[in-house]
Amino acid sequence: MSRPSTPPGRRMSTPHAADDQPARTARRDVRGDKRRARIVELVSTGANVAVADLAEQFGVSLATIRRDLSDLEERKILTRTYGGAALARPRAELDMLQRGQAHAGTKRAIGARAAGMVEDDDLIILDAGSTTEQVALALDNRPVTVVTNGLRIIVRLVASDNVKVLVLGGSLRGFNETIHGADAEAMLRRVYARYAFVGADAIHPRRGVASRTYEQARLKSLMMESAAEVVVVSDSSKLGDSSFNHWSPMPPRWTLITDQEADPAVLESLRGTGADVVLCGPEGA
Repeated sequence: MSRPSTPPGRRMSTPHAADDQPARTARRDVRGDKRRARIVELVSTGANVAVADLAEQFGVSLATIRRDLSDLEERKILTRTYGGAALARPRAELDMLQRGQAHAGTKRAIGARAAGMVEDDDLIILDAGSTTEQVALALDNRPVTVVTNGLRIIVRLVASDNVKVLVLGGSLRGFNETIHGADAEAMLRRVYARYAFVGADAIHPRRGVASRTYEQARLKSLMMESAAEVVVVSDSSKLGDSSFNHWSPMPPRWTLITDQEADPAVLESLRGTGADVVLCGPEGA
């Protein structure tokens, strides 16, 4: 049998398997995100995190685990040790002026998103902090009641005639301009808010939200118990940090408002604790 002729000047094309396959698109390393999140969980429990053991547990090479640990160290979540890793030490505490200047645009965007949840005549709890301070500013003199232990929030709301401010009493921690103690806790037990907007020195999927002192952690826990809905407001630099000593566990359902730079692996772990994650774009976006 003769082969079919080909018209002059035209070459017969030979099909390639690749022509029938859809174009590949870049994908995020989801398995790597989950592996790094699990490594953080293991370190948080005090488990042995030797490189060789991690490589065997996850079925990856030693080089892959070393890259994971280097990535977590760069984000100040872990500290590399000889042959493994340990929890990073807590960050140095900043005063309120320094806190306000750090990630200022991001905090304004988070504050505006949080304030947008509030309706007229709501009673809300505002935890002390530089991000919750931006929530107070974004309320824009609306008719609401604010319960707070933050000195800077009180000052911000002084000229807001439509905002009723209930100041929690107690002992003053001057460095971060926060009121805490038995009197503040007693006052909180007499109110029930629609929202508790809570700040954090760190947020961890298993431990909750961190504070610098035991007294602050105790008050933060009571704030969350005293509201129908808990909303944590924090820039992404604080997510996944497990290096602090004082923690407030999260309720079964809560909301996190943070920025789009947040680590997807940490966000996935937080969603697993019941978090509804809201991501804010840059200020003005």
